[in-house]
Amino acid sequence: MTEFNEAKYAEGREVLVSVHDVRRTFWRGEEPVHALDGVTLNIYRGEYICVMGPSGSGKSTFFNAVGGLDTPTSGRVFIDGVDMAQLNADELAFLRCRKIGYVFQQFNLNTTMTALDNVTLPMVFAGVSADESRARGMALLERVGLGDRWNHRPKEMSGGQMQRVAIARALANNPSILLCDEPTGNLDLKSGKDIHLLLHDLNKKGGVTVICATHDPNMLSVSDRMVWITDGRIARIAESKDVEIAQNSLGDGQEED
Repeated sequence: MTEFNEAKYAEGREVLVSVHDVRRTFWRGEEPVHALDGVTLNIYRGEYICVMGPSGSGKSTFFNAVGGLDTPTSGRVFIDGVDMAQLNADELAFLRCRKIGYVFQQFNLNTTMTALDNVTLPMVFAGVSADESRARGMALLERVGLGDRWNHRPKEMSGGQMQRVAIARALANNPSILLCDEPTGNLDLKSGKDIHLLLHDLNKKGGVTVICATHDPNMLSVSDRMVWITDGRIARIAESKDVEIAQNSLGDGQEED
């Protein structure tokens, strides 16, 4: 496989997320567990990047650090040049509300609320008026193909439909970054493929930077770059097109070691 050339890849691109030597240590009794062990990575505006790795590799911890959902033990994370460690609680909440949208494996929808109410909920915290929230929420549901399901509750939807609602909710405040943690992990193959294509469309046509923590190899077909994390460290980085070429050259659908 072609060795990844960071300098060449970065030409003409603007850094949106910058992660510098981030470490996150948890404790199991008196034994330290290094979920992240010195991760450094630049993510560029408009990029679709997949962070790959088996369960326990550190990819979800990376996701949480970038999204401001967890504080690194050491190291720094910058979003649009802003050092997240320097923000107080209110400033961090403001940044998360307006800059970052979150999509989770478990959907995390309010089961008592309609699809529209779920989508507009983040707008309430952003101070958007009720009329504008409704109009924007309906437009987002149309965008993800659920305009006719706006009044349905999660129990009346399939897994794929619930994930579409979750994606619409993540887009509620026009974020520049969409963080997706195992977005297809609870979906069947067809629903998972539909979500892949939807995220690809949002990235390429909507200009949203997508950062996806996943172990789903099908994400290869929609992403720009792949990052493999093993034991809390970046093991390899490659452009997706190079991975695809390597797979095709083997003829058995397996990636080179």
